[in-house]
Amino acid sequence: MNKKITLIYMFGLLFFGFTSIKAENKKPNSSMYESSYTSIAPKDCRTLESDNLGSIEECESFADMKVTIIEGDIKQGITLTRDNKRYELNFRNAVSYSFISLGLELEWRYKRNEFEDPLALIVKLDVSEEQEGIDKVTSYFIISKITEKEICIVGKVEPQKNQNSIAQDMADKSHNISCLPSLKL
Repeated sequence: MNKKITLIYMFGLLFFGFTSIKAENKKPNSSMYESSYTSIAPKDCRTLESDNLGSIEECESFADMKVTIIEGDIKQGITLTRDNKRYELNFRNAVSYSFISLGLELEWRYKRNEFEDPLALIVKLDVSEEQEGIDKVTSYFIISKITEKEICIVGKVEPQKNQNSIAQDMADKSHNISCLPSLKL
């Protein structure tokens, strides 16, 4: 009797296992874009310069882009270097003059199977915003487009439901978005 139960159980697992695999393979292709992530956590970066005013860290590259994190005056920024040309993502001038800190990873967006040709970068940015004497940190997603001719910040997604999906959608359409101008004092 135990053999019958075991055989029925095994057959059920086998049948339902194949059924779920079939169902997964029938899922429609939801996006023609994909993401890869690289770390910008201090433990994963190499210090190039450091003093009392700040530091310069070299972090993991992606495709043909070198990533440098620059910190000074309690603000962080990213410089991408491609073909010996530097592109500064100056969050202070485009997003906020408040104190800024970066998340621990970068999200690179590219067309499916075109890993070596990123078209956008998503960065989590924590901004310290003082409101009515209360120090509040707000986490934004900052989107930068990457084209042959330019790399620049094109958008900021405020905290909300589906914030990550909204940021990815903006990144996927970033080639059609103009660079953000610098903030005025």
